[in-house]
Amino acid sequence: MSKKITMTARPRAKPEIDKWVETRGSAVAEKPAVKPKRLTIDIDPSLHRRLKMSCVNRDIQIADLIRKLIQSELDSQEQTMPDR
Repeated sequence: MSKKITMTARPRAKPEIDKWVETRGSAVAEKPAVKPKRLTIDIDPSLHRRLKMSCVNRDIQIADLIRKLIQSELDSQEQTMPDR
């Protein structure tokens, strides 16, 4: 029993694909100047569901909302704290 396999030539790269790869750099977002730190928290599933639905209704991401809330809290603390 013998098996015959026919090998074909590798397809040539299409020039339009190469051009897309070369020019896509301008479309890619710039990296932030400072690498962000990741924060992980555990929350109750029902609270997560409410948070997610609230963000969907407001058309924002959960991470953006959390960042804004943290920033707002820290800003308000700085305003009430005496200078050191």
